[in-house]
Amino acid sequence: WEKPPGGYAKINFDASVNNKRTCYGVIVRADDGFVLGGGGGFKDEVLSVDWAELYAFEENLKIACSLNITRTIFETDSAGLVNRVKNRGKDITIMGFRINEIYRIMDKFSSATVIWANRSSN
Repeated sequence: WEKPPGGYAKINFDASVNNKRTCYGVIVRADDGFVLGGGGGFKDEVLSVDWAELYAFEENLKIACSLNITRTIFETDSAGLVNRVKNRGKDITIMGFRINEIYRIMDKFSSATVIWANRSSN
């Protein structure tokens, strides 16, 4: 784990799909590494990996909003999700539409970015 810049929180999230469930986990840390919050959960349906990561992203946005975080870095090991977020205006799929909706929520933060991290550091 690498510290975010001063005044930022870093939110790591991940999702997995197995059997008939989708699972996700989120951890929120301050710039000094102090854990501010987190969570996790299950969804009793099988989603594709991309949709599971998107679901985890939506859940971590809820946590960030509930903690009144205004400057954050969202970190995931899903390169596909990071690429979709970075190309958000160009994706005309249903997932692209959902990402655009998520980005409207992200616009409420004074600063928010989504970055990729190797699974071993996420």
